[in-house]
Amino acid sequence: MITEWARLTTKEIEAIKKEQSLVIVPIGATEQHGAHLPVGTDSIILGNLLAELTKRVDFPEYEVLLAPLLPVGKSNEHMDFSGTLSFSTMTLYHMIDDLVQGISRHGFGKILLMNSHGGNTDLLNVLSRDLRIKHNVEVFVFDWWFTSFWNDILSQVQQSGDYGVFHACELETSLMLHFCPELVDMSKAVDEFPDHQLTDHEHVSIKGPIVPGWKTQDVSLHGVIGAPTLASAEKGRQFVDYAVQKLNQMLLEVIETNYTKLGSH
Repeated sequence: MITEWARLTTKEIEAIKKEQSLVIVPIGATEQHGAHLPVGTDSIILGNLLAELTKRVDFPEYEVLLAPLLPVGKSNEHMDFSGTLSFSTMTLYHMIDDLVQGISRHGFGKILLMNSHGGNTDLLNVLSRDLRIKHNVEVFVFDWWFTSFWNDILSQVQQSGDYGVFHACELETSLMLHFCPELVDMSKAVDEFPDHQLTDHEHVSIKGPIVPGWKTQDVSLHGVIGAPTLASAEKGRQFVDYAVQKLNQMLLEVIETNYTKLGSH
């Protein structure tokens, strides 16, 4: 089953069979998303997606706990735009470190950091190895921005081009139109793409292989990278259905992976 950590009592958490459990730590952000989306978009999407997962998916032989969602991440690239909140790299590092230390102290040994903001990605990948070494736990990182997570569904429904899905884009706007349409103002949505110097070169681009250290104002006038005008609530519904099914498969694989035991062979 999937349960919110905060809804359990201390005795209920104590009674959980720790060797048959997974703790998910959701990590979002509070940052500008253009003029058409709220600053809490990343956290709103992640929270609602986990709520859908909780309603639709069950793990009868395993206990999956959802730790409290961190609604602020590392978003200093967006600080030129009003409303953005950000922790520094080291502040977020230590916050997650402290959180994982508490989780591990209560006997849990398998933890998944689930991230919905691209600015957190590099930090989480570095931190995961430090957490494995420091706290002797299995740590997994799931990031839906710089992985292939959305590829299959995007190949079916995406109408925008290569940079149409990046930030406040066709994907995020569609998800928000599905989850919280009252927070979306499509009359203010504009499509924006980075300058060709950062997209068309063979080697230097914001997708790599050589990546410049950019802030949002370097690549966008209004804080959008992508094509939100092509978003729709119907696409959002399709994205959610896909994500729930995909996450179910992914979590089962995490549950069945016990990589810290491999070194003892």
